Amino acid sequence: MKRALCRKASALLAALLLAGCAATPANPVQTEETAEATPAPAAEEAEKTAAAPTLRELTTVADGRCYLQSRIDDTAQIYLTTLDLTDGQQRVLCAKPGCTHSDESCWGRMLGNGVAQPKTVEVYTDGVRLYWILLTEYSHFSIGGVEPESAIFVTDLTGASCPPAQMLAGTPNYGGDFLQDNSYMDSRWFTDGETLWALVNSNPVEETGRQTMTTTLFHFVPAPAGSEVPYTARVVWQQGGDHGIDCMGLLDGQILLRLPVSGAGVGDFELRLLSADGTLGEPLLTYRDSDFREAVLLDGLWYTVPKDSTDLQCTDLRAGQTRTLCTLPLTQTPLDIQAGPAYEGWLVVDVSYNLEKERYVIDTVTGSVTTLPATWTKDGVSPRAPLIRQVAGDRCLMMVGDQDRMLTTMGQDGGTYSFNSPVPIWAVTDFGAYLDGDQDWTVCTVLDPDGNM
Repeated sequence: MKRALCRKASALLAALLLAGCAATPANPVQTEETAEATPAPAAEEAEKTAAAPTLRELTTVADGRCYLQSRIDDTAQIYLTTLDLTDGQQRVLCAKPGCTHSDESCWGRMLGNGVAQPKTVEVYTDGVRLYWILLTEYSHFSIGGVEPESAIFVTDLTGASCPPAQMLAGTPNYGGDFLQDNSYMDSRWFTDGETLWALVNSNPVEETGRQTMTTTLFHFVPAPAGSEVPYTARVVWQQGGDHGIDCMGLLDGQILLRLPVSGAGVGDFELRLLSADGTLGEPLLTYRDSDFREAVLLDGLWYTVPKDSTDLQCTDLRAGQTRTLCTLPLTQTPLDIQAGPAYEGWLVVDVSYNLEKERYVIDTVTGSVTTLPATWTKDGVSPRAPLIRQVAGDRCLMMVGDQDRMLTTMGQDGGTYSFNSPVPIWAVTDFGAYLDGDQDWTVCTVLDPDGNM
């Protein structure tokens, strides 16, 4: 209880201790090999004269509910569902009157069936709307001679007003095709409250057969008069090369990228800010991947655990200031260290050993460390703390254990064999209360018989 009362004050003190100055912007569109600036068209240059918009990332949580694509029965078919972070109830997101959610007429039935396929639909929210994003990756399935497909459809939080397959086959009501190749890998989506940005990673193959890694920032700007859709995708920044680029999150409303250092060895990286207008800033930090056991951006701060060290460090990337928060009380050489999530002045750190895992809660102002107890055992022998799946506001979705389930199968020799296939147990709770040591959570009612989400 004492920790909960001082949490907000701790967060404020942390912000005051690590206030920093802005980095100097550098060149816009670049390639890894040359890092040369590419002049932008006049219209784009005019756009950049104004201050770059402040971005926030689209998520899968709105109005106290997680939007999850999930099975709901023994079939492999996927549906869009919601999980209430207060009562733990999972429900199919379908507003069709009297729907039994059993066939393709269901307004929540997705394209996918749980098997990898060249067409996928990702669903995100800005807290007011749902964005249904159709993407293809035909080259990864050795399908040639087809154009890449991509589209964005927008609904309110109640979901689609027809079967999603029907909606996705129509004319996009937000933007048209924007993918540039058939090698889509992943994307992150952002908004300034009015329009969308997409940071897309792909790995196209050149005519010579050389596979490259390309990262593109699209801005969906108002389309010209007479267009079928209200917005059209404009490339505001793009970089390609032999190595991939990672989005580490947002820092002061700008995208923090981890890029390979041009001309350096494999494993040398630098952190730079990419503005919504396509301006790539100067390096904020340069390091080797092997320098750290852990490195992650949380709540605008860069947390690291140096190699061969047990110190947890915190860096204000803007100011270039680093301080040691605490020494982690490791009991043996760890296999893995993971920091996060951060919550109102507190930081969760998980440490994995051979069979055991330990969880610590660190006060990011004082550096005090509290150990949270394991609440279940994996396979009956490996202590585990809850697996944190989602934190939204004060609420949290966690896997708090599993339940034994014996399945029977027939082997190649015709014999019958039984094995244990545990079902995950999910729960929702107040996250601050959990960090205080409370274990009075609400177990979720999950639709998937296998307990997967």
